[in-house]
Amino acid sequence: MKSIYLTRFGKPEQAFEIRETKTPVCKNDEVLIKVDAFGLNFADVMARKGLYNDCPPLPCVLGYDVVGRIEAIGKNVSVINVNDRVISLTRFGGYAEYVIADARAVVKISEDMSATFAASLATQYCTAYFAAMEATKISEGEIVLVHAAAGGVGTALVQLLKLRKAIIIGTCSSDEKVNYLRTLGVQHPINYKTSDYKIEIKKIIGDKKLDAVFDSLGGKYIRDGMKLLGPCGRMICFGGAELNSSKNIFSRWRKIIQFGFYHPGIMMMQSKAIIGVNMLKVGDNKPQILKRVLTEVVSLAEKGLIKPAGGKEFAVADLASAHNALESRTTIGKIVVKW
Repeated sequence: MKSIYLTRFGKPEQAFEIRETKTPVCKNDEVLIKVDAFGLNFADVMARKGLYNDCPPLPCVLGYDVVGRIEAIGKNVSVINVNDRVISLTRFGGYAEYVIADARAVVKISEDMSATFAASLATQYCTAYFAAMEATKISEGEIVLVHAAAGGVGTALVQLLKLRKAIIIGTCSSDEKVNYLRTLGVQHPINYKTSDYKIEIKKIIGDKKLDAVFDSLGGKYIRDGMKLLGPCGRMICFGGAELNSSKNIFSRWRKIIQFGFYHPGIMMMQSKAIIGVNMLKVGDNKPQILKRVLTEVVSLAEKGLIKPAGGKEFAVADLASAHNALESRTTIGKIVVKW
């Protein structure tokens, strides 16, 4: 089988190499998936640039979410059958024609679900669901800020927060994305490239404060978001895209310092919370939670309560272009690469 290895850190045109490898064999509680398409996530970009601590030693195969068919099952697996069309979260290894997955991280999907939407359910929607429904619980009428709202997780968050009847402020980087967010139902989209989002938020909410901030950027956005939160406010952090813009170690440390420093006593007095979300850690340590979340998002999708929005497909030969598109933040929704 073919596997795409990350062999060096740097630009995607030089970082990846396709190699022939043996097809793996699943263990008792695992399944073997023939991959039709694998998803790209911003963690892939960070890993390619040597900025992701969870990345295995090089050479390694990246990839956290795949869409495909069950090729084989372990003897303890009973809820999934050979030839079922499935989505799966993988602990790396997704950039390959075949991948092994824990059966608890696999859910059957319908034949007519698009690859881009299906792949987004595995990582983006699971991250969004866990962040908005489990790590914290957004209530009707709460005012929430979603950074990078037109991205994969951002789109998922918007759709889920609409189900909770929240008031959504969403930031994005272009007027095209502003229009896109309006089609999703975002009440207050803001182009942060042309406006100071903090000033715009003040215009929107006046003397009120935010109830929650969903942040995938990190750096100064955490510090600024904490100032916008009111009592009982929650800062939910699930990414550090700002670190990607760091050119050297000094710039990277400056971005880290911009996160700010928060003493538990101050957080208690202000009744605020900072919540970190890392679905790899959830899958490693609480697989039953991952299974519940993945099953729930697929159920919502099958019922039509969450719907495909945005997304773009690339061929394997264009993997570098896919990485560049994701890194430049020019895309809307999920990016997938098809074999």
